[in-house]
Amino acid sequence: MSKTELNMKDLFGMERGQGEVVQGDKFEKAKSAAELKENLAKKSKLIRWDAVKDVLAEKTVEMLDIPMVKVLFPAWKKYREIMEFADPEKHPPAETSLVYLAEHTVKTEHHPYLQVSYRGFQFPKLEFTLSAELTLQGIVLRIQDGKIKEISEGTIKGKGSLLLEKESVIEGPFGSYDLPGSIDLGDGILLRDSDAEHASTVTAR
Repeated sequence: MSKTELNMKDLFGMERGQGEVVQGDKFEKAKSAAELKENLAKKSKLIRWDAVKDVLAEKTVEMLDIPMVKVLFPAWKKYREIMEFADPEKHPPAETSLVYLAEHTVKTEHHPYLQVSYRGFQFPKLEFTLSAELTLQGIVLRIQDGKIKEISEGTIKGKGSLLLEKESVIEGPFGSYDLPGSIDLGDGILLRDSDAEHASTVTAR
């Protein structure tokens, strides 16, 4: 598959309708989901749990709409080969550099959540853990003035899972995705910026 706006939902196959759907039976095994079902029944007998569960499944898939750039950049900023270009003394602002990355693996973890409200009352959050292991090959970065300005070429493959507590509601391997041409990042992403939304590590191969 080729796509410049690649996101986690693509990798799980959701955009094409080919990915594994949310596993409703495992969803309901989670303590927080069971408590939500019970609390909703107490609030109103008119609330149909099956309808609520369908909406939750839809919103769960939407949580995977995370651009790959947000997944990859925190990891790349820990990659010594890339961070070298954040030094303005070694690489002046006018200099443009193409960095060819060796095959490497990025491990990333996110903690999204869903929260149901009814007539102004908010129920406790359903907290998820999204984990992914991505192997990247042939990636080329264009860096200028301490910023990643463009991503060119390369392929992405790997595996991932989405857990609600200890229950895996979505899980599976990813296909192989090609990045065609280039992804223009406009003003660019500062290499020395920090990103506390998720933790990532890089393992070079």
